[in-house]
Amino acid sequence: MSNIQYAVCHLQRGSGSDSGMSCHIERKDTKGKTYVPDNANAKRTHLNRELIKFPQGVANRTEAIQYRIDHVGLHRKVGKNQTKAIRIILTGTHEQMMKLQRDGKLDQWIKANLSWLKDTFGEENLVSCVLHMDEKTPHLHATIIPIVTIERKRKEREGEKKYATKSGPRLSADDVMARGKLFHYQNTYAVAMKPFGLQRGVVGSTARHKSNSQYYRELLLQYDQDIEKLQTEVEKAREGRSKILSFFGTGELAEAKKKLSDKDKQIEKLQQCIAQLEQEQQQLKEQHKAELAKYRNGYMAEIDKAIKRAEIAERKNIAYEAIIEKQKQRIDTLDRKANPHRYRLSSGATLMNLKMSPHYSNVPSLHIWTKVGNESFDDVKYFEWHNPVIQKYLSGELTEYELINEIFEPFEQVSQVQAQLLGATLEMLSGGPAQTHVGTGGGGSSSDMPWGEKKNDCNTSKRRR
Repeated sequence: MSNIQYAVCHLQRGSGSDSGMSCHIERKDTKGKTYVPDNANAKRTHLNRELIKFPQGVANRTEAIQYRIDHVGLHRKVGKNQTKAIRIILTGTHEQMMKLQRDGKLDQWIKANLSWLKDTFGEENLVSCVLHMDEKTPHLHATIIPIVTIERKRKEREGEKKYATKSGPRLSADDVMARGKLFHYQNTYAVAMKPFGLQRGVVGSTARHKSNSQYYRELLLQYDQDIEKLQTEVEKAREGRSKILSFFGTGELAEAKKKLSDKDKQIEKLQQCIAQLEQEQQQLKEQHKAELAKYRNGYMAEIDKAIKRAEIAERKNIAYEAIIEKQKQRIDTLDRKANPHRYRLSSGATLMNLKMSPHYSNVPSLHIWTKVGNESFDDVKYFEWHNPVIQKYLSGELTEYELINEIFEPFEQVSQVQAQLLGATLEMLSGGPAQTHVGTGGGGSSSDMPWGEKKNDCNTSKRRR
């Protein structure tokens, strides 16, 4: 168990009228029926106290919230999404809160909290404060209406018309919950709770490492300031001692000796206090160092685990990708065997390259390069993007060979020389001469080779080598 006893001050925006929270805080539902949560002891609920007197005609916390808003004199209508109330939980470390109760100092602690709330947020904005004694640790539920009187801050925009802003009270949780304000609340609450053995904690129910570090820095600084003050007191005491020594020889020896003894005791006591503070400061430094090491070691362990998980996942991913790639290759091989017509040109030529215009091109084209023996040939056709053949190819339904066969007729895929070479090949295979005829780019070309005729809506332009 830590020797440090923390003060807790937790601020949270309420939702709407915050009537749901009123049920928990007041231990009553909207119909006035008793409600005791699971974490509360019903036998101790009668010890709970409402510490703020409601205005005449106001029966509960929810009504008190609305009463303050209705009677403060707001110039603007309250929006549905605006925060009407801010909830504040005030307590301390369980051990110290129970000690305050045993020592009969709980009422003093309550009084100090009420005083801090009124001084910080305004007495009229504190509409409810309930003491809970039926849970594990005594604590307060305070309700603040975020009424401010400072002028609304607006970022000026170039050319924007300036409008006169109305002075007076505004409902603004953003102003009350500003980061600088929260830090101020933390500082002032720590001062108010110091007489009760509660030191500065962290605003919020959970402490982050950064906030904890900030706490240590500020506490160590406070030690430095306290030690400096005590050292100043020692110097003053020594000056007083020197003055006392001057009285020797004046005949007031007995009185001088007594004063000197008292001053020596004072100096000794101050020096003991300084030594104790220095010792506590060093212990705090060691504690902070140990906590930092714990955090650091914890973070490094998590980082190492994350790296290992990433490495394992990467290895698995690589293995899966290898399997997928192998399967793709296998599927491609089987498809080529099962459907050889999808992977060859209808002309019989070898496809060397294919290039399609980028999708943003205004005049899309399809450019092919073919080869038969040592003879090369290239051809270009222009098309419309909405062409169904093009769309099928882009969606993966057609191979590039099927695309070319759909767009280019067989005789448009080869030059005259290539056709002659193919004819010679066919003659060798069939045992008889083959008659070939290849167009020359006039648009009315035909062929006597056994190539089927196809119709398409593409314009043609050819280049031969």
